[in-house]
Amino acid sequence: MLAPIYVSTIYCDSPCRYRTTGSTARVEPEVAFVLGKDLGPRSTVYSDHEVRGAISETRLVLELLGGRYADPAAVSFPEKLADGLNNQGLLVGPVVDGGVERTLDGFPLTIDGPDGLLLSRDGRHPAGHPFAPLCWLTNFLAARGDGLKAGQIVTTGSYCGALELPLVTPLTVTFDELGSLSVEFVRAE
Repeated sequence: MLAPIYVSTIYCDSPCRYRTTGSTARVEPEVAFVLGKDLGPRSTVYSDHEVRGAISETRLVLELLGGRYADPAAVSFPEKLADGLNNQGLLVGPVVDGGVERTLDGFPLTIDGPDGLLLSRDGRHPAGHPFAPLCWLTNFLAARGDGLKAGQIVTTGSYCGALELPLVTPLTVTFDELGSLSVEFVRAE
C-alpha cells in the first residue's frame, strides 16, 4: 500500500501541531529517504545501485497518524486512500550518519519524557530493511509512467507499529545508535 504525505503536513521542528480531540498523538517511528535525484518513468528496472545513488539523505522520522473522517470504520477503502491511509503528516528528524549503508533492519527504540523512560521497544522494519520498499516503489511507479522527484521524502514502514504519545510533554525518541529526535506535540487549533 502507498499513499502521499502532503508537503503542507511535513514538519521539521517542535512543537509539532497534531489534530486530535484526545490527549495523545498517535505516531509511527520510521526511517525515511530524501531523494537528491529524480527517478523517472522508464521501461527498464532501476537497479539497487541506481536507487541508492539517488538518495541524498536518510532521516529519522515520526509519521503522524489520524484520519479526517468522524467514523473511520464506516468508510470504504477508496475513501481511506483519499484520506492518505490514516496519515496526517510527518515529523522529519535528524540525518542518519552513514545513511542507507547502515544496518537499518532493527534496533532498540526508546521514548523518554521529563520523568524518565516512557516506553521501550525492540524495533524491526516490516520489510527487513527500509531500502527494499523504496526500490519496489521506484520500479512500481516507473513502470506505470510515473516517478519520484528530487526533494521528495519516502518513508517505508513503522519499526514498532503505532504508539500513543502524550501531548504537551517534551519527548526524546531514540533510535538506538542512529540518533534521536526531540519533540513536543501540541493540539492543532
